[in-house]
Amino acid sequence: LDELEHEVNALLFERGRSGAVLVFSAVSGIYVAYVTAQGFGLGDRIGFAGAALAVLLVGAVWGLVALYFAGGLLSWSAETLRGDTETERMYAVFGYATWPFLPLLAVIVPLEFAAYDTTLFAEERPEASALLVWGVNALELATIGLWLLLMVKGTALAARLSQVAAAETVVLSLVEMSVIAVLLLVILVVSFMI
Repeated sequence: LDELEHEVNALLFERGRSGAVLVFSAVSGIYVAYVTAQGFGLGDRIGFAGAALAVLLVGAVWGLVALYFAGGLLSWSAETLRGDTETERMYAVFGYATWPFLPLLAVIVPLEFAAYDTTLFAEERPEASALLVWGVNALELATIGLWLLLMVKGTALAARLSQVAAAETVVLSLVEMSVIAVLLLVILVVSFMI
């Protein structure tokens, strides 16, 4: 068991500085931007090509910012729960935990493009089959579930916490991110009122 833990540590944390952490994080940001662009009908405002380019560029930056922000919050939350970790290790946890978004995008983008063509990012899109809609929703839910599981397992390993304490760390970090997001939204709203 100690040998297995050593191998996982070597793979996850010693290689944590590799480009894979950055690529996986950027891809997760692209997924979030993809879903956001669809939800806000971005294609109606800037066209399909503009929306696709914005999804790629803004999404990649968004994912990299999330890597450093989430890694820092995870590290801080783990220390709060008496975990033993370094922020670098939490960057690796977050980065590697986001790998499921790569195959998710590789599956759903071609499927949805085949169904919606250039109206992919439009508010008004052709009716898609129920199988496609439910299938994409199921894939997205499964991917998010796998991401959360990998976050908990990785946090437990990185911070030397139990699975329960690691889950608490991830939940605490999500709550902290939500509070920060609400505060930023309030600041934006108030700044536009002045």
